[in-house]
Amino acid sequence: MEINDKIYCKNIGAYPGQLTKRKSYIIKEINDENVRIQNNEGRLRWYSKFYFSLNNEPEITSINIDDTIENIESDAIEVTITFSDKAKYWTTFTTPKYLDKMLNEESYFSSKHFLIIKHLTKESIQSTILKLDEQNKLIESCKKYK
Repeated sequence: MEINDKIYCKNIGAYPGQLTKRKSYIIKEINDENVRIQNNEGRLRWYSKFYFSLNNEPEITSINIDDTIENIESDAIEVTITFSDKAKYWTTFTTPKYLDKMLNEESYFSSKHFLIIKHLTKESIQSTILKLDEQNKLIESCKKYK
């Protein structure tokens, strides 16, 4: 990284109003650990190099709800997320009421790719995916299509 290089935010960390994931910024100053850029608020600020990369990450190009939502308060549905590099991931969204119903039938529940939200709506699913992506937690909540 050098002065005047275009860098891309890969993690907004504790700066959600100041940085935007995948947005490009121009390095105004640089030292061993930090870069100084003009942030989203138009202010010159120092940030750790950790938050940036010279290469931009693939963007989400589609969020597809693979199942019909039959009950917004008690259901489980699969969702496919596609990125600009053509990578595809899937995860299952469910609700607390659905899990409660499952636990009446089984003594435990275990899964790495379940996301629990209060109501299953297109808006809440999309919002959750975008928030997880912004926090760099989306991929760990999904399974990649082979």
